[in-house]
Amino acid sequence: MRPNNIPIRTGLMIPILFCMGIISSCKKFLDIVPDNIATIESAFKLRKEAEKYLFACYSYLPKYGDGWYNPSLTAADEIWYPQNDQSTWQAAFRIAQGQQNKSNPYFDEWSGRNRGQGAETGQKIWRGINQCNIFLENMKDLTKVRDITQFEREKWIAEAEFLKAYYHYYMLRMYGPIPLMEKSINIDASDIFVRRQPVDSCVNWIAGLLDKAASKLPLKVADENTELGRITQPIALAVKAKLLIMAASPLFNGNPDFSSFSDKEGVQLFSTVYDPLKWEKARDACGEAIRVAEENGAVLYTYKNDIYKLSDTIKTQLNIRNALTTWWNPEIIWSHSNSYFNNESLCMPPVERGTNFDRGGGLRGLWAPPLKIVKLYYSANGVPIDEDKVLNFSNLEELRTAKAADKYYIEPNFLTARLHFDREPRFYAAIGFDGSIFYMKDSPSGSDEDTYYIKAKNAENAVTATSRTIVKPVIL
Repeated sequence: MRPNNIPIRTGLMIPILFCMGIISSCKKFLDIVPDNIATIESAFKLRKEAEKYLFACYSYLPKYGDGWYNPSLTAADEIWYPQNDQSTWQAAFRIAQGQQNKSNPYFDEWSGRNRGQGAETGQKIWRGINQCNIFLENMKDLTKVRDITQFEREKWIAEAEFLKAYYHYYMLRMYGPIPLMEKSINIDASDIFVRRQPVDSCVNWIAGLLDKAASKLPLKVADENTELGRITQPIALAVKAKLLIMAASPLFNGNPDFSSFSDKEGVQLFSTVYDPLKWEKARDACGEAIRVAEENGAVLYTYKNDIYKLSDTIKTQLNIRNALTTWWNPEIIWSHSNSYFNNESLCMPPVERGTNFDRGGGLRGLWAPPLKIVKLYYSANGVPIDEDKVLNFSNLEELRTAKAADKYYIEPNFLTARLHFDREPRFYAAIGFDGSIFYMKDSPSGSDEDTYYIKAKNAENAVTATSRTIVKPVIL
């Protein structure tokens, strides 16, 4: 945690190229290179320049799809890199390996350093908050940006209010009590100290700002060709629900580990009294978020493009996989246009040579779950494998030969560990292992009959030797 009085040095950041997302449909919205804007006055004279400033406010959104920038992807136990080659290790995985330090910490979001690739410096999130404040203060001045309708002005203000709330929420998750930056900071000031607020105060303030934004946001974007990725009411309500769930969780709700955490004036920064009403607030927020999302067409993803007449087993696997990999599918509340997933070669396991996927080592298969994660998937009976009273998982290394009935999971006549048999659909949808099926639309047969199986042993002729990798399938 940082000291109680925290110097926040932020300032006007000239609007920059807003990093584009993963799909071309939002290019017109995202591919904006603002002109050099020398003063705030010129930035808010015309609608065109003000919109560029708003897009720059969006540009501070964290890149959740990129393992180099999202610590949650590899800083825990779900994904591991090979232990014999540290050249591929990045900041988040070094945290998982116990290499975090206090002198120059990895993923130091407070200062904006050591977050990922490159020599990134600067207080990124705090700068983003300050830029949102500058935008709000100017857009609320009706003498500025006179060539804009009142409806659009209110909508843009709501978007910036959401972003301001979201950036505070992001920092709250990482640091607990944080300063609440309610207005912009003069970059010419020598030192600016802003006192941290108690967690409950932060939660209430952020929730209030999200409510304020949601009341003015549209239920959906008006034009998907130009506005996909911009904030809507379902997005704001979903983030509020996540915020209140976090506040109600044992981490922040009466956690005795923080009983002595107070500032220099003795103000308690974490409440040490458990409050069950926080769960009621979280429940209500979740209900509202679900209701609004469903009323605007959000539904659980289901694979329907069945031109190959696939088996029900493979369809179930595609329901699970494609819910995560299909762009803008109806299950997604917020498609993060400032992010992208660029780690396909890290995820995709090696398959047989002579296929369209033999790319001379391009399929690196470096991301792999450790065995303890693989064991957490349930049995085919829907219970933890150590609790299944029907299927015996006492000897996970016992070798078995797959039968014809296993063909949608494991290659028939393939010898593999008992661990790989009799598992739930999520296991086969997410975990690749030597001999497991790897169905994709480029299947040699076109269907899930006589399709690919992973060939990942060192002695075999696959592209690489890494096995047991997380599968990221080609989207159908």
